[in-house]
Amino acid sequence: MRKISQKAIGGIALLATAGLVLTGCSSSSAESSDSGESGSTAAGNPKALEIATLLPQTGSLEHLIYGPEGAVKLALKDINDAGGVLGEDVTVVAEGNEGDSNDATVIAKSVDEIIKANPAFVLGAMGTSNTNAAMPKLTEAGILMGSPSNTGIALAGINPLYFRTIASDTIQGKALGNLIVKDGPTSVGILALNNDYGQGLRDNLQSTLEDAGVEVTYGAKGSGEEFPEGQTSFSSEVSAVLATKPEAIAILSYIEAQQIIPELKSQGFDLSKLYLVDGNTTPYEDLDPGTLEGAQGTTPGRTVDDGFEKELAAVFPDVTKSLNFAPETYDAVVLVALAAEKGGAADSETIRENLRAVSGADGGEECSTFKDCAALLKDGKDIHYSGKAGIGPLNEDNDPSTALVGIYKYDAENNPVPVDEIQG
Repeated sequence: MRKISQKAIGGIALLATAGLVLTGCSSSSAESSDSGESGSTAAGNPKALEIATLLPQTGSLEHLIYGPEGAVKLALKDINDAGGVLGEDVTVVAEGNEGDSNDATVIAKSVDEIIKANPAFVLGAMGTSNTNAAMPKLTEAGILMGSPSNTGIALAGINPLYFRTIASDTIQGKALGNLIVKDGPTSVGILALNNDYGQGLRDNLQSTLEDAGVEVTYGAKGSGEEFPEGQTSFSSEVSAVLATKPEAIAILSYIEAQQIIPELKSQGFDLSKLYLVDGNTTPYEDLDPGTLEGAQGTTPGRTVDDGFEKELAAVFPDVTKSLNFAPETYDAVVLVALAAEKGGAADSETIRENLRAVSGADGGEECSTFKDCAALLKDGKDIHYSGKAGIGPLNEDNDPSTALVGIYKYDAENNPVPVDEIQG
């Protein structure tokens, strides 16, 4: 079962907020790195695989670091116990702090430290805006980036030296729409954030609903009814959406749901007809028992089963504080290791050239562990690594060709309980 940190409210969906943070890192600077060939040489040690992490040691996403941190440790243990990559242990040579997206100095310092360490691969960043901020300099240095948590739609195919192991908001928006359609309401009101995350989810949700004949009564594209990040009072928005008499309501937000949900209850809405997303599908223990019972939410990524949780906790006990993005992190590290093994060198360019192949893009024999996959590679066979996250082979945009979206239903204690997974 996937455990979701109570503090995770607002944090998970911050991963989808696109924006450039570092001074000078405009959209044009990110575009200039698209070729992935700015660096004069491929980063990394061609003999021993060295990696770095760029994770939130501080800031608003700090509570989400535990899953990725534990997964990196477990992946390295499993890889090195199996003989390492090209006969050498994989090591972490730098641990950067992505910090908050509104503090450019933290991530800028970390990027400089990572470049100095010259790893072949950086796991991170977790926040899409932080990935955008770090990407220009890391790409110029020829360093491969891979995120377990970036869901921003605009990152698809942004750079040959970037990949991710999680579904984009395109997939989540469609999955949420299909979930609502299956439940049968004929009209839906949408309360969405006025940013790339909220609008991207809303657009895909709306199109899925309308294609199925479901009316969007409030918050539709072009209506101007989105709300800004950080808003704390929602009396007028709730009154407005309820005036359209929707049979269901979807909240596409971060922490703002903490204020929206009580307001919906006070104005008489049946909260069992409420739908949430990754930014707010978290425990609500401060609400009266039963308040959210029957409400549902979606979260990209696979739920963590008990066996995987025990393996993670054995190497990093704090992982139980939040298991979010652990499967996606584990797979990112293993894919990089297998790509180096297949290519016969541990530099960024070799890994990049072989990454899609080991993910199964060219077919191959399916295998689920580094040990088994590496043995097949040594026998000269093509492989399809199918690991913890349940994603399909990487496509030409370095995105998962298919991915899982978890479906959660709230119990009487206002905790989201995993009930299903949808392949998107």
